[in-house]
Amino acid sequence: MSQKGSSIRIAPAQPDWASELLALQRLCFREEAELYGEPDIAPLTQTLEGLREDFATQLVLGAWDGPRLVGSVRARCEDGVCRIGRLVVHPDSRRQGIGATLLAAIEAAHPSAGSYELFTGERTERNLRLYQRAGYVLSGRHAVSPRLTLVLLRKPRTDAVAGTEGRPAQP
Repeated sequence: MSQKGSSIRIAPAQPDWASELLALQRLCFREEAELYGEPDIAPLTQTLEGLREDFATQLVLGAWDGPRLVGSVRARCEDGVCRIGRLVVHPDSRRQGIGATLLAAIEAAHPSAGSYELFTGERTERNLRLYQRAGYVLSGRHAVSPRLTLVLLRKPRTDAVAGTEGRPAQP
């Protein structure tokens, strides 16, 4: 992580951050919408009310650089699977390790998960590289439209993720 990235503070998001978080989400996902020619992807159409509802059902983490929200991720654990979503980093703050830090933080916040899963667009190379470096492997595909196919990526929890040694976690 760069020197600037080392000043990043990761903290559980608060519902009163919702407006700022929604603006960041829309800024970040606008690039994907343009890449795929899909202006109505869910992160762009989510309402402020819908985002506030996410706080009740998911852990939402924020990445702060001083007073500025520069990233976020959210997840919930169901049936032993931690489902991670909406990992975003402000365009001006990319390539500083913030996405990898957020990903590691959300995994560590779900120590009871047996595995982690997330999805991204199949042509979003930056995201795919990040997830593959973190140990995620392709698990499936889902065509949302003729222009947009999402790939599902999965990763088993290891004891290193859970905070111990690096062997596969025991069920």
